[in-house]
Amino acid sequence: MSAIYVRIIAPIPGQGTIGIEIPNKNPIPVYIKHVILSPIFKKAIMELPIIIGINIYNKPFIVDLTKMPHLLIAGATGQGKSVGLNAIIISLLCKKKHYELKFVMIDTKKVELYQYKKIDFFLAKIPNDDEYIITDANRAKDVLNALCKEMDRRYNILKKKMVRNIQEYNKKYKILPYIVLIIDEFADLIINVKEIEIYILRLSRLSRAVGIHLIIATQRPSVNIITGIIKANFPSRIAFKVASKVDSITILDTIGADKLMGKGDMLFYNGSEIIRLQCPFIDTHDIETIINNYKKTNKIMKNDNFKLPMPD
Repeated sequence: MSAIYVRIIAPIPGQGTIGIEIPNKNPIPVYIKHVILSPIFKKAIMELPIIIGINIYNKPFIVDLTKMPHLLIAGATGQGKSVGLNAIIISLLCKKKHYELKFVMIDTKKVELYQYKKIDFFLAKIPNDDEYIITDANRAKDVLNALCKEMDRRYNILKKKMVRNIQEYNKKYKILPYIVLIIDEFADLIINVKEIEIYILRLSRLSRAVGIHLIIATQRPSVNIITGIIKANFPSRIAFKVASKVDSITILDTIGADKLMGKGDMLFYNGSEIIRLQCPFIDTHDIETIINNYKKTNKIMKNDNFKLPMPD
């Protein structure tokens, strides 16, 4: 077939046939603009719609983060992991107002999420500093501890109001914003500060009902980083091209991610099946444009002081 890579699905779920995926000879770039402007995304009735990519039928693939309820992303360096993370963040910014959604961002590499520090939609601010992106592993431990306390506070609120989850609360009372925790390069945190895994496990088990969701990315999906108990609490996972079959099995429980073509080619596991997708591309200029528009359309009020209690 003269193809770089052929993926075989045997059998296709629900059918008695074998599927063979062959890449196009002349690939066409997929830009996030096409997905954001698509009717599927515009009409999506979801609490937290996130753009994952384009499927093999050239249709936008959009999922609700509240249903997932957490997402684990893995991929080797330069295979599209950071672009995919940016696509997810931008899709949330395009759909939610500043009072509906807050972010906690941890970026130990210091360069992947720096664009977003220009807008005040964060919960965790470093004391005596203007930075909202957490880059220090020890400071990240304090942030996660504060986030666990915020989770407990929210459960007490739901208990007093006699509602089961944040959706019921927001329909009856003042809007309680969703919180999305984003960690880029999870391996660096685990290696440097072991206590972080405890906070991650507690949040991943209990935070869904109170509107706290986790998106964690790593380029080292080894078994000592992505442990079995972490995988159990992250049923939704994305694998870009990885270095070996072992890495693919670690993140997806099967081989395949090691044979991807790269450049945003991914496999998405939703807990029951694996779907082949292409991540949409978004560059720094596009991110800057969307951030500037977000700042214009979302006037952050001075009394919008919903912040995590950060220790000194």
